[in-house]
Amino acid sequence: MHNGGADMDLVDIEYVKNCRFVVASGIFDGYDVPHQPSNISERSRKLFCFLMVVDEISLDFIKENVTVREDHNRGRWVGIWRLILLKHSPYDEPRRNGKVPKILTHRLFPQAQYSIWIDGKMELLVDPLQILERYFLAWLIYRSRLLVLSF
Repeated sequence: MHNGGADMDLVDIEYVKNCRFVVASGIFDGYDVPHQPSNISERSRKLFCFLMVVDEISLDFIKENVTVREDHNRGRWVGIWRLILLKHSPYDEPRRNGKVPKILTHRLFPQAQYSIWIDGKMELLVDPLQILERYFLAWLIYRSRLLVLSF
């Protein structure tokens, strides 16, 4: 995130350029390991990028406690989650640093049209496509009511 409070590896920057739909989460200060989502359809696996933002302390903790796979492009993976290392955090306090990707997801992943943030302590239990479908349905209902009220 250039001039946004933290820096990503070039490998990760190139990867996220292709992400149009993002499920993002974050772990800071090595308090946890990524929880794998449940009930994810094959279509969602192909459509969404599952991005876990971590600091260096958390990356080391994750490497010590679960298997981290590295792909041919040097990307790091834990299950479905692509680990995105943020360097040079803007704050000394991990709780504050955790708010940066949560609030500025659009700055970290500018090519994403839609993003869903899942807290690092939580597990995604619903297919992200269902979440988007409900969002669009609610939007269509709201819009249709506005059109009816305008006539």
